[in-house]
Amino acid sequence: MENTNSENVCFYLVGRIIMVCLGILWNSMQDYLGEAIEDISSYGSIKGAFTMELNDQYESFVRDIYSQDDIAEWKVDKKLETMFKCSDNRNITVVIVDVDSSKQVYHPLKKRMVYENLENMKTNLRKKYSEKVDHYFFDNVFHMTDDEREYDADLGIVKQYMDRVDVVPIDLGEEKAKDKVLTLGVRNETERKN
Repeated sequence: MENTNSENVCFYLVGRIIMVCLGILWNSMQDYLGEAIEDISSYGSIKGAFTMELNDQYESFVRDIYSQDDIAEWKVDKKLETMFKCSDNRNITVVIVDVDSSKQVYHPLKKRMVYENLENMKTNLRKKYSEKVDHYFFDNVFHMTDDEREYDADLGIVKQYMDRVDVVPIDLGEEKAKDKVLTLGVRNETERKN
């Protein structure tokens, strides 16, 4: 395994011209990873994916991710409650994906313009997996950044946790992993034990 640190992930992603998004497949989705990653790839070009083994830091990670949004605390509590009911697994999978951001549409619930392709991805994935995951509650399967501000904030949170937990790259094969982002941020076995 290549020895790199999470700063390389930030450098790589910030340097992209295409709109880069960060998606999180929550613990409830770990049994459907292959299928979900394939679904995501139909909306954009996946540049990398890795699983973070959060264990006892799972709840704080979820709260940190949603702390930047204007989400009522009871909703975050309910997401966590249903995530814990879905699975004893405390892993998440981070997916880095380039998304076509050429067309925007007005979103009446968000009361702002959104990227159509991105919004379709989120809506369709949540709908599909809401029917597969026990104890579904809105957004307890998939989180995706909406814009550059949220991307930067989520990436900062992911980087903080990458330094504290085990990170396992997901092999997407040559077709989907041409930029070798998969190994960025992964510590070698010696570093994990220290």
